Amino acid sequence: MAKKRRQTKIPTPAWDAPHGALGSRVLGRGFQFYGAAVIIVLIAVALGVLGYAFWQDEAEKRGRPGSTAVQVDDTKYRLDYYSARLKIFVDQQGGQSAPAAQPTTALPALSNLLVREDLVRRFAGELDATASDEDIRAEIATRLGITADDASFDTVFEQELTRIGLTEEQYNEMIEAAVLENKLREHFTAELPETEEAINYRQIQVETQDEADDIVVQLEDGADFGELAAELSLDTVTKDSGGEVGWVARGIDPNLDNLVFDLEKGDVTTVPLQTAVIVIEVVDKDEARAIEEAQKPSLAAAALEDWINEKRTALVIVDNMDPTGGDADKISWAIARVYQS
Repeated sequence: MAKKRRQTKIPTPAWDAPHGALGSRVLGRGFQFYGAAVIIVLIAVALGVLGYAFWQDEAEKRGRPGSTAVQVDDTKYRLDYYSARLKIFVDQQGGQSAPAAQPTTALPALSNLLVREDLVRRFAGELDATASDEDIRAEIATRLGITADDASFDTVFEQELTRIGLTEEQYNEMIEAAVLENKLREHFTAELPETEEAINYRQIQVETQDEADDIVVQLEDGADFGELAAELSLDTVTKDSGGEVGWVARGIDPNLDNLVFDLEKGDVTTVPLQTAVIVIEVVDKDEARAIEEAQKPSLAAAALEDWINEKRTALVIVDNMDPTGGDADKISWAIARVYQS
């Protein structure tokens, strides 16, 4: 009898195999395996994010001299530049011991100065104020105590740049702003009207509101204003002249304008100040009094301030050096280099 040929069984490829041994091993642990893989990936991503944030912070600290101290719209003022300007500012105020040079006062003042310089350079052209190279050189020479055509100008200027830590471009921009501001002040002086509303008044300065109220009562009872001024006023400029301030045009002191220009001749009022209280008596008023020459610089300065404040509102300003809400690390960095060097 012929023997039956034994058929060789051809193994089924793994990819066609039923969900048996291999398939069951893979799929049987699918949820656990892939779940663990997802968790590992998420952890890796989280660590990556934390690591990136850490190195970003480290990079910021290492590059702090180049970080932004003050920003005016698209212009950024670096922290190292700010620190150099702060040192100049402190020296100009009389050194670190001067009240105006203390960090809580100096930092806001410098930030405002940098913003002011930026605004002047940006917008002075609108009023046809320009600063030529000759204007800038002349101003630099004045500050250096030499003349613009002095043979030693370049040498002295280079020494000054080294001393204060500014580049020539930075120094020139600072001087350009100063020149432009002077020209803007001249512009507003020329624009002053010939006459302005004015008031003639006298004052008595005391420490407290109670003292001021007591003086008002005495005046109502017939006391002489001049005698009270000579006896009680803390204002050494006016007390010996009976408290006489004289004629003051509207705009000389904007804070005072709304308080006294609504008064009539003979009216008495008290005006609280930051550190004192003044009793004011209106002596006379004039709706159109010729502006005195001595008062023109103050009126022009007030007009310039109004113009600058108007321009300020048109720009986005970021002050990282504000002691009350700025970047503490940057503030500490600048203070260490100016006050602890």
